[in-house]
Amino acid sequence: MDVIAGLPVTTIILANLVMALGAAVQASVGLGLALLVVPLLALIDVRLIPGPMLFASVGLAAIMAHRERSSIDRRQLFLSLAGLLGGTLIGAFCLGLVAPAALTKLFAVLILAAVLVSAFAGELRVTLGTLLAGGGAAGIMGTMIGIHGPPIALVFQNAEPARARSMLGAFFAVGYTTSVIALAAAGQFGRRELTFGFLLLPGVFIGYLTAPFFARFLDRKRLRIAILVIAGTSAILLLLR
Repeated sequence: MDVIAGLPVTTIILANLVMALGAAVQASVGLGLALLVVPLLALIDVRLIPGPMLFASVGLAAIMAHRERSSIDRRQLFLSLAGLLGGTLIGAFCLGLVAPAALTKLFAVLILAAVLVSAFAGELRVTLGTLLAGGGAAGIMGTMIGIHGPPIALVFQNAEPARARSMLGAFFAVGYTTSVIALAAAGQFGRRELTFGFLLLPGVFIGYLTAPFFARFLDRKRLRIAILVIAGTSAILLLLR
């Protein structure tokens, strides 16, 4: 069997197909990459998560933010990133103290509760509190289990599609990078993870190129439904994990 950098070629092909699917969803909706790819990559080869997957996703998030950069609200982005920084530090610290699985159930319950409140209550407002809380929760979850999206996506669920994609793209670009740095500082991201991350990049760019086909079907109402469904599904999968 042919092997590249310690990975069988069939594994690399399957992993890139998974990354292409996740990238297509994320580039069209604003999130969903980690939700889709983390469980599947874990089945293909656990060495591909979280570091390699996060590294490969940085480019996608940066492209998304740049593509619709005129829709970025700098103040809201700054506040959400302030929460992200604090959450990432907490997540990195907890990596050495608490097993990620111990917090996974709590994350899942909180996300599911937020989804239910969002679905049946009034419109969630983008405020100082929601931005800091959403960013902080995303930082903790992203660093510990590789999934940033649901907490911060719920904050922007009622935004126009272009605004949501641009804000989430900018947030994830910083979030993924910060988590990779935190993992490296914790000794969990090195040369091997960097190499695996580069091997996943073709799938990311294939997914990005196919995303416009899906994005044209999304208006504000459909985007909100998509975000709630993806966030709710992630919570259920985490509970069952």
